Amino acid sequence: MVKQLVRSTLIFLLILLGFMLILLLPREQEIHVIDAFEIDVEYPFGIEVYKERIEQFITYFQEEKGFGISRTGVPISEEVNTFLGRSLKIIIPAFLISMILGTFVGILQFYYRNRKRGKFSAFVSWLFSSIPDFFLYIAIQFLLIKLIHAGLPHFNLYGHENWYSFIIPLLSLLLFPFIHMTRFTAASLENETGQEYLRTAYAKGLGNVKALVHMLWNCWPTILNQAQLVMLYILSSLPIIEKLSGFNGAGIQLLNSILNNDEVRALAFMLPFLFIMFATIIISQSIKAILVPKEMR
Repeated sequence: MVKQLVRSTLIFLLILLGFMLILLLPREQEIHVIDAFEIDVEYPFGIEVYKERIEQFITYFQEEKGFGISRTGVPISEEVNTFLGRSLKIIIPAFLISMILGTFVGILQFYYRNRKRGKFSAFVSWLFSSIPDFFLYIAIQFLLIKLIHAGLPHFNLYGHENWYSFIIPLLSLLLFPFIHMTRFTAASLENETGQEYLRTAYAKGLGNVKALVHMLWNCWPTILNQAQLVMLYILSSLPIIEKLSGFNGAGIQLLNSILNNDEVRALAFMLPFLFIMFATIIISQSIKAILVPKEMR
């Protein structure tokens, strides 16, 4: 467990360093006017320019004793707390629903795999796994707009001001990780069906439900490992979903900061996402170390 913690910490620091180095790459334009109808745009890159940007970045933190003040006059740390609080309304439910409910549906899909309901569930999972989350969001918006025109009570489809504003982005964001957990759980249980211990259990008269419990226990380590992939997908898809929905959270602020070449603010919004990812890895590893026998890890 200690070795895994040290390794995860080193990986986290390397990712943070890599993000900072990419963030500080020179991106300033040099525009040359050739004539009234033609201009030439260049993105010059040089080691000296790159080194200068890194030095300016370090000097800024030394002088400001932190992230400093944003262009709007508000401390960047306060902005991060405000926008991150909104995004967590999407991130945490999406993760929990995908991991818990997705695993449960996967168990049901495996249990009823030879029946119509199981085959139908597998088909729906296969169908929706190929739909991008942004397309799903646009489709949900279009359907709701049509329903509102048909008489459905009007409500805002964009923004973050209403208590229900997070629901549509949440549904769009959790689709792929939810289906992934469903299919992965069903496939993991399917791989256990040919194991020798299962044949022995059935020969001793063990029922299907009890056998399923044993199979699930053996699959538990690999299922738990998917927590990292689920969280990674949620965090990577969050900015585009927030942008499409007008949900003013940390994801869209990170995207805008990068596009506006505001490196300090971009780092401030990136750090919480990295810490969330790091915490997911540590918590999943800790649960596995506590609940799963060493020989099964």
